[in-house]
Amino acid sequence: MSLLEVRDLDAGYETGQVLFGVDLDVERDEVVSLLGRNGAGKTTTMRSIVGADEPTVRGGSITFDGHDLLATEAHDIPRLGLSLVPEARRCFGDLTVTENIRLAAHHATNPRDVAAMFERFPELDDMRDRPARHMSGGEQQMLAIARSLVTNPQMILLDEPCEGLAPYIVRRIEDIIHEISENEGVTILLVEQNVAVALATADRHYLIDEGHIVDEVTTERLREDETLRQRYLGV
Repeated sequence: MSLLEVRDLDAGYETGQVLFGVDLDVERDEVVSLLGRNGAGKTTTMRSIVGADEPTVRGGSITFDGHDLLATEAHDIPRLGLSLVPEARRCFGDLTVTENIRLAAHHATNPRDVAAMFERFPELDDMRDRPARHMSGGEQQMLAIARSLVTNPQMILLDEPCEGLAPYIVRRIEDIIHEISENEGVTILLVEQNVAVALATADRHYLIDEGHIVDEVTTERLREDETLRQRYLGV
């Protein structure tokens, strides 16, 4: 059994259905990307997996490490070892870097050592007492990932981690994804519009278009098939 299995997932909002029969699998220790244009259903898929208030799941199944996530309360899902780093980071702006990480650790069942997060993210070490609202976008993204990692997850869902970041920060986020996967043994599902990031970090890729999974491809095919990229990603 895959660590994460999504089967025939239908989901949407009051305004209409967004996901239609979505199927995807993520094996342990993989980095898998979910790629598509704006509005294709990427974030809706992520929110469905973690049991967010919206969207409404209307059919299908989501299984994580043998647990039925659709039968699990949203606040219990992180305790199973599944953590979301949401789009736009959503750190607590009035709390310091240390307080943000400690708060995440406090709510975890078996957290990692907070001090270890500053070893993993040395950029944060010099700003331990800085309120998150005074950090750059890239610094906040590192903090958001550190908050997730301190909970000691089996799997992290990264929703657009490189959106709006400078190229040199994007390269650092790519390095962090590699380090977490290879050195920490954390499985990753990555949502990205930046195809170059997906190519640099993921083992394989799902393409989503208008709420349907339209293809599953290797990194080699995604890199070489310009027609495929143009059709579904516009690049």
